[in-house]
Amino acid sequence: MKKSILVISLLISITTAFAQKKGLMGNTPCNGTADNIPGIYTNHTNPKYTFSLKAASPQEKTYMTNQLIAIEKLEEASRKNFQLTGCVARVHFSNISSINGSFHHTGYEYQMAAYQNVCHVTQHIVKTVDEYRTVLRVDINPTLAGNISPSEIGIGNFNISKYPNSIQYDIPIDYIEGKGSVNNPSNVSKYISERMLLTGRSDNYKNYHADFLKLNNGEGYVENWQGGDRYAKFGPNSYQFIDRHYLITKPGIPLLIPVSRKQYLQDMLDYLEIEKANFEYEWNKMIKGLAGSNSDYEKKQMDILQADKAAYPKLYEARKEKLKQLLANQKEEWLQKQAIVGNPGKTLDANERLKELGNFYDKEEEYKSALYILNPEYFKQSVNQPAKPIFMEVQFRYEISADKGFSKRLIDNFEKNFDMDALRKMVE
Repeated sequence: MKKSILVISLLISITTAFAQKKGLMGNTPCNGTADNIPGIYTNHTNPKYTFSLKAASPQEKTYMTNQLIAIEKLEEASRKNFQLTGCVARVHFSNISSINGSFHHTGYEYQMAAYQNVCHVTQHIVKTVDEYRTVLRVDINPTLAGNISPSEIGIGNFNISKYPNSIQYDIPIDYIEGKGSVNNPSNVSKYISERMLLTGRSDNYKNYHADFLKLNNGEGYVENWQGGDRYAKFGPNSYQFIDRHYLITKPGIPLLIPVSRKQYLQDMLDYLEIEKANFEYEWNKMIKGLAGSNSDYEKKQMDILQADKAAYPKLYEARKEKLKQLLANQKEEWLQKQAIVGNPGKTLDANERLKELGNFYDKEEEYKSALYILNPEYFKQSVNQPAKPIFMEVQFRYEISADKGFSKRLIDNFEKNFDMDALRKMVE
């Protein structure tokens, strides 16, 4: 009985997971596995989904297309003596996000997705899975990192009154509210930490700093494990799902440069003026929201707001004075060291954060943040060539398991034969 239920469940899952219409594999017969049956490759002229590259001009679109075709040919050349089996590999071109501070570049992507072939348990013909998990991407001019989390440097959100009788203020850190959109964002909002660069790229918590250096200098690769445990011992039936990342950069020029303690302290002085204006803006908005309310809860909220308004100027002046004293009294050698802050966001209490202000560390560790900014020397460009590759990110996501030999063969061949130097020449 249990065996019958298992077979029925398997048939239902197979019917759900795989396209039932006749696909690229047609009615290719198989017996138990499709992993060793010859696969199919289609280039960008026959994508699974239609695409259209968006560009500022026809000339830019042609330029982008030529760059992507060059990458496509590199991948094809890497499989010159390789037999594609067990999958349908399809190429796709697309635009991607490219937001790197005030530096404008056009982002676009080459992708080759490998759709696994399986042997249908009752029909004994090859079926192709509808979704891919193994994929090679080469992103040209992608977004390097997201925006800094205010909590990472202890700004933007805080309490003044003691919890639980407190109100949390959550204010913008890059511009003054009520004065339109941000045209000249604060310097602190442009910070990038080591943690931010590694997010989604590496989970190597035992050696984060080494992985950061690999990415920042464009040397080697890092990996983010999405299935399995990178630190475990593996047997023949172990499952591993790994997302590998390379950054292809100009030689000798780091993508990010450190923020010095001096620069951090100066930037925090500028930020305080934004915070002061935004605190007042948010406070007035809250007061208006409570106007005319007479419930006990709202009366308590009003009392907290009034207490916070009275306390904030003292906090503002204390932080400002502490920053000025550090800038005036610390030796230049101390000031020029990199700003590695603790974890001021672990508390929302503004008074506790005041105690942490100005405390720096000499060594980056998992719970601390080494601060950087985009390197202006790296990201500068010709205004007339926004689509020119200035750096690339190569991503290869692959699986290792008993029934996914095609994925392991693809990554092994990529490691051995893909011409990374040719990509580096494209960004030089």
